[in-house]
Amino acid sequence: MKIGEKYAARNASSDDNMVPLINVVFLMLVFFMVAGQIQKADPIAVIPPESINDNRAETDPSVAIFVGLNNELYVEDNVFQIADVKGYLEREFEQAEDKNAFWVQIKADGSIPLEKLRPVFDQVRQAGLTKVSLATQLERGTE
Repeated sequence: MKIGEKYAARNASSDDNMVPLINVVFLMLVFFMVAGQIQKADPIAVIPPESINDNRAETDPSVAIFVGLNNELYVEDNVFQIADVKGYLEREFEQAEDKNAFWVQIKADGSIPLEKLRPVFDQVRQAGLTKVSLATQLERGTE
């Protein structure tokens, strides 16, 4: 009889030890859901050029243009030809609710020469837009 009582007490206590672990895991899950920041992935992998300027924009760009190493050009998530960018930007600007807050961000790979980016900037300028930014990453110190 003593063996059965000992075994029954052991099973009850092992379940009691599991409750705090479940509570901790649940709280961690809730914490990371609230604290985590979910961002949309870029359509192509781009490593922006380095900069010493650490100022960040207060708002998200109205239109994001991505330029890859292999002359890939994406506007938002769609593949574009360089000649089509101007028309798209004009349409987006016309549909914008707040035209003063409308701005374009160009995210290009840091190893792309400026001569290859010039047509993209020309398309933005020809669309009549003046608020343009080139995405950069903060330069890491050499230690």
